[in-house]
Amino acid sequence: MTNLPNESWTTKTATEMSDDEVNAARGHFMEQGSNSMEGEWLRRHGLPENYGD
Repeated sequence: MTNLPNESWTTKTATEMSDDEVNAARGHFMEQGSNSMEGEWLRRHGLPENYGD
């Protein structure tokens, strides 16, 4: 598993995260080559989770 940074979002579920935390988590996972937070990010922007597939 990817080592997580010491950030506020690392101990929260997606629904507990603020929009800024979701953005930070998405950025972290994208750097690692993972789309782990993409679905949540898309939902918060009014798009379906599978948008772009």
